[in-house]
Amino acid sequence: MNKRVLATLLLLAGVAAGQTKPAHAPTPKPETPHLRFVKEYVHELMEDESLKVTGQKELSEAKTTEEQISTGIYFSKSVQLELGSQIRMLNGMRLAKLFETLIPDLIGFYQRQVELHQSLIDINSKFIAGPRSAVDYSALAAKLPQIRAELEQTQKAVFEATPLVFMTLIDPKPDSQDHVSHLLTTKAEKADLQDQLDIMLKDEPDKGDHDYYIGAAMVLRGGLQKAHKCADEPWD
Repeated sequence: MNKRVLATLLLLAGVAAGQTKPAHAPTPKPETPHLRFVKEYVHELMEDESLKVTGQKELSEAKTTEEQISTGIYFSKSVQLELGSQIRMLNGMRLAKLFETLIPDLIGFYQRQVELHQSLIDINSKFIAGPRSAVDYSALAAKLPQIRAELEQTQKAVFEATPLVFMTLIDPKPDSQDHVSHLLTTKAEKADLQDQLDIMLKDEPDKGDHDYYIGAAMVLRGGLQKAHKCADEPWD
C-alpha cells in the first residue's frame, strides 16, 4: 500500500477514534456521615414499630370480617407509603468500603416488602369485593400465609443487618494497643442516639420475646452501652 494512502487511513482512523468519547462512570455521591445514616435507621425502626402496633390495635377492634379485611388493606397501604419514604431517604445516602452494600441491601428488603404488601392488598381487595365465579378464593387464602412468612423473613433480614449498622459508628483507627476502641460520635451525639432508642424501648422488658424492630433497637442500644470511648474522649 502507498505510504501516503496508509498515512491518510491512519489519520482518518485517529479522527474517528477521537470523535468516540469513552464512557465515564457516574461520579459517586459523597459518603454519608455514618451518624446520619444510623439516626435514619433508628427513625425507620420507630416508624415501622409504630405502624405495627397501630395496625394490631385497629385489627383487634374490627368487629366484622369486612372490617378486618378493610383494616388489613389500610395497614398494607400505610406500610407501603412509609417504606417508599424510607427508600427515597436511603437512595440519597451512600456508605463506602466495608459498608458499601449495606444501604442497597436495606433498600432491597424494603422494596420486597412493598411488593408483598401489594400482593396482600390485591388478595384482600378480591375478598372484600364479594363473590365472583372466576375467582379461586381457596387458592388466594392459601397464598396469605406464604406472603406473611416471606414478609417476616424480610423483617428478619433487616434485623440481622443491625450489627453492621452499629459497626458503621466504630472508628477504624486503632489506638496504641492496636484496638478499635473509639466511636465516630461525640459524647453528646451518642447520648442523643441513646435517648431515641430509650424512647422506643421504654416499655419493653430486657428479656423475653420481641419483634424484629424492637430487637434491632436493642442490638443498637447494647452496642452503644459497650466500652467504646467517644470521639471527643482521650486516645490511649
